[in-house]
Amino acid sequence: MTSAEIRKAFYDYFVERGHELVPSAPLVPKDDPTLLFTSAGMVPFKSHYVAENPPYRRAVSIQRCLRLSDLEEVGRSPYHMTFFEMMGNFSFGDYFKRETLEWGWDFLTNVVGLPGDRLWATVHTDDDEAEDIWLSSIGLPAERVVRLGDEDNFWGPAGDAGPCGPCSEVHMDMGVEKGCGREDCVPGCDCDRFFEVCNHVFPQFLQKVDTTRVPLARPGIDMGMGLERLCCVVQKVDSIYQTDLLKPIVEAAAGEVEAATGQRPPTDELGVGLSVIVDHARAATFTIAENINPSNESQGYVVRRLIRRAVRRGHEFGITEPFLYRLAGVVIENLGDAHPHIVQKREHIALVIKSEEERFHETLSAGSQLFEGILERARGAGSKVIPGDEAFRLYDTYGFPVDLTREMAAEHGLDVDMRGFESAMEEQKERGRRASSFGKGAGTREWSGEAGVRDGGAIVESQFAGYDLVAEDAAGTELADGGSYSEPMKATVVRVRPAAKDGRVEFTLDRTPFYAEAGGQVADTGTVDGDGVTVAIVNVYVEDGHSVHVGRPEGGEIRPSMTVEARVDLALRRRTEKNHTATHLLQAALRQFVGDHVHQSGSWVGPERLRFDFTHFSELNNDALHAIEDRVNAWIRADVPICPEWTALDDALSRGAMALFDEKYDEEVRAVSIPGVSLELCGGTHVRRTGEIGLFTIVSEGSVAAGVRRIEAVTGAGALARARGHAELVRDAAGVLKCTPEDLTGRARALQEEHSRLRKDLSKERQRSAGETIGALAETARDVGGVRVVSARTEAADVADLRTQSDRLRDGLGSGVGVLGAAIDGRNTVIAVVSQDLVDGGRVKAGDVVREVAQLMGGKGGGKPHLAQGGGGDPEGLDGALEAVYDIVAKLLPQG
Repeated sequence: MTSAEIRKAFYDYFVERGHELVPSAPLVPKDDPTLLFTSAGMVPFKSHYVAENPPYRRAVSIQRCLRLSDLEEVGRSPYHMTFFEMMGNFSFGDYFKRETLEWGWDFLTNVVGLPGDRLWATVHTDDDEAEDIWLSSIGLPAERVVRLGDEDNFWGPAGDAGPCGPCSEVHMDMGVEKGCGREDCVPGCDCDRFFEVCNHVFPQFLQKVDTTRVPLARPGIDMGMGLERLCCVVQKVDSIYQTDLLKPIVEAAAGEVEAATGQRPPTDELGVGLSVIVDHARAATFTIAENINPSNESQGYVVRRLIRRAVRRGHEFGITEPFLYRLAGVVIENLGDAHPHIVQKREHIALVIKSEEERFHETLSAGSQLFEGILERARGAGSKVIPGDEAFRLYDTYGFPVDLTREMAAEHGLDVDMRGFESAMEEQKERGRRASSFGKGAGTREWSGEAGVRDGGAIVESQFAGYDLVAEDAAGTELADGGSYSEPMKATVVRVRPAAKDGRVEFTLDRTPFYAEAGGQVADTGTVDGDGVTVAIVNVYVEDGHSVHVGRPEGGEIRPSMTVEARVDLALRRRTEKNHTATHLLQAALRQFVGDHVHQSGSWVGPERLRFDFTHFSELNNDALHAIEDRVNAWIRADVPICPEWTALDDALSRGAMALFDEKYDEEVRAVSIPGVSLELCGGTHVRRTGEIGLFTIVSEGSVAAGVRRIEAVTGAGALARARGHAELVRDAAGVLKCTPEDLTGRARALQEEHSRLRKDLSKERQRSAGETIGALAETARDVGGVRVVSARTEAADVADLRTQSDRLRDGLGSGVGVLGAAIDGRNTVIAVVSQDLVDGGRVKAGDVVREVAQLMGGKGGGKPHLAQGGGGDPEGLDGALEAVYDIVAKLLPQG
C-alpha cells in the first residue's frame, strides 16, 4: 500500500466506527505553554480528556508533529525523525481498552495486511485487563505478550502537565537476524529486532505541573501510530527513508550532492549527513508553511537550527551554494496532495529557506575556520571543553546556534562550557538593557495616596475613557498651530510620586482620556488642571496595569484625591489616529500583494509618521510598492467606516482576526474592523472613517533584521507636504537646468552623458601629459648600487591614475626601481614598481620598498614583488619619505 492509501484506509476505518474526522492542528499548540511544538497526536485533544462536554466523544486524526527529543537520533537510527505524522484514534470518556485494542489489531492485520504471527504486544506490568484482552479476545499467544514497567509502558503527559496513563504497544518482529542473538530477546530489548508499530495509551490520570497525579473522572483512549513507521513495515523496507514518503526527497538530496561534487552518495543506506538534510528539509518546509520563520527566539530558533544543521551537512559534502530550498520544493511535490497548505506557501517557503541559507553561507566558512582554531587550542591545552566565551563568539559573530557548536564539538570528543556561554549571553543582554534604559521605570520611588476603590485588596486599573474624544467649542483652548484640546474630562488623582527626572511628577487617575503608549502607538499629550495647578503631560505609560501620567506641574502641586480636568492635545491625537488606521490598511495591502505570510513584526505610530515592520524575506520593488500604495489610497477614497467592538477572544479569532503572535490577550478583546479590508485585535485609537486619512505615501522600504522588512510612511497633511516639497524640488531643478519639469529627466540624462564624455577626454589628456612627464622622470634616474632608481611626487587624480603613471615609469626605466607618490583626497598614496629582471634576480622587491616608505610616513603598505602600494600616515611626511627611497633601495640590495 502507498502512504496515500494508508491515510485513506485509516480515516475510513474509524469514521465508519463513529469517529469525528478532525484535521491536523497547527505545529504550535494553542494555549499550551508547556509545549514548544505539537509533539504527539493527542496534544490538540488534551483539554477534551478533562472537559465535562467535549465537542465529540470519538475522534480520528493524522497530526503533524515535531519532536526535538529525537534530533540527535536522526541518521543514527533508520526510524527516527524530527517531523512526522501521527495517526490516532481517540476516546474522551466513551470506549476504553477492549475496543481500541481489537480495532487496532483488525486494522493492522486485515486492512493493511501485516502478518499476525509476527506481531507482539506489550502491556504495563500491573495491567491485567489489557493482557487478558490480548490473550482471550484477540488470541495472541501468551509468549508474545510481554509485561514491562513504567519506563516502557507508561506514557505521558505531553509537556509538563496533562493526561497520562499505562499503555500497550504493538511490535513487529523484524527477524532474528536483526536482533542481539539472545534466546530471551523480546520487545523492550535495545536491539533492532522488534519495531514499534503503534501504541495504545489509556489516559487514566491527570498529571499536574508539580508532577502529582489525580484520577481522571472519565478515562479515555489515545492510540498513536506513526505513518512513516507503518509505511516502513507495510512497504517492506529497512528504513523510513526508503518509504514513498521520503524516498523522492532522498534522491533529490543525493542529486544536489552529485551536482555540486560530481559524486553521488549511496541512497540505499544513508549516512547521518544525508538523513539530516532530508529530515530537516521536511521539518523546515512544514514549520515555515505555518509562518514559523527562522529567528533567535522560541520556535523560530528551532527552525533556524534545523536549517543551519542541514546546511552544515551539505557543506561537509561539498555543497557551497544554497540548495535546501530546492529540496523544499520536492517535499511539497511529494506531500502537497495530503497537505494543500504547503502548496499554497510554496514560494514563501523557498524564499525563507534560501534567505536563511544565504545568511549562514556568508559566515559558515569563516565560522568553521574559527571553530577549527578553537578546537586546536583546546587540544593543545589538553582540554576536553570548549570555553563558553568562544562558543558565544561563534553564536554572536557567525550565527552558529550553541547546539550546533556542541554537536560539532561532540564529533571530536569535546564538550562546551555551557555556564560560560550562558554567562556571556547574559552579559550581552545586560549591556543591551543598560543601553536601552531611559529611566522610565519606578525604581524604588514610593507612591503616596490610596486608591478609592479596591477589588479584593488590589487597586483597580485606571479606566481609559478616551476612545471618543471631541474638541472643545470655539471658546475652548486653542493650540498655536490651530489644533484644539479635547473637552475636559473630570477625574480624581489616585496616587502621586516624583518622576525619574527632576521637577516632574508621575500620577494615576481613576479615569483618563490619555492613551498610554502601547501597541506601537505613542502616548497622548495634553494638560491636567485642578486647584490652581496645571500639569503639561509629556508622556503616559503603563505600569502594573495602571496609566502613569508624567508631567511638570506649574502653580502648585498635584495631590492624591484632588479633582482635576484632563484635556488631550486633540490635534496630535488625530494625526496619530490617521497613521494608526493606515497601518491596518497597509498590512491588508501587503498580505494582498506580497502574500499571506506577511505578519506584523513591530510598529511605531506617532503624529508625524508611521513605521511598520513585517515578515518577508526580500526587497519590495517599485512596482510592488506602488501597487500597495495605490490600494491603500483606494481604500481611503472609499471612505470605509471603522468599526471597533469588544468581543470574546475566541469569537474574534474564529472570525479571522489578525493577532500578534507573541502578544497575550484577555478573554475579552477589542477588535477593529474595516469592513471588506481587515479585522485586527487592537486597543489603539483610530479615525472614524478611512476618508479622514486623506492621503497615504510610502517614504521608504528596507530590511531591519533577517526576514523582517520595514516600511515608513506618512499620511494626511504630512503626505501632502511631502508631495508639495517634491513638486517644488522638481520645479527648482528644472529652473536651474533651464527646462520644463516634463523635460527634466531627459535634460539630466544629456548632462550626465556630456559629463561622462568630458571625463574621458580629460583622462586621455592626463595620460598623454603624464606620459610626457613620466618619460622625463625616467631620464632623472639615479644609480644606486648599479640599479636605476626614480622617486617623485606627482599630481595624480586618483589611485588608478597613479597606477597608470607607475606602469609607464617602469616601462620607461627598462630595468630599475620606481616609486611615485601623491596626495589623493587628502591621503598619502605611494606605489612602487620593480622591473622583472630585478625580481627574477632576487635583488629587490616592490613590497619591501613600499613597506619601508609607508613606515616613514606612519602608514602601512605591501604587495607583490613587481608592484606594491602603501598609504596613510602624516600628510606632511610624503616628500621626506619619497626622498628616502634611494637610501631604502641601497639598504635592501644584496651586499657584495
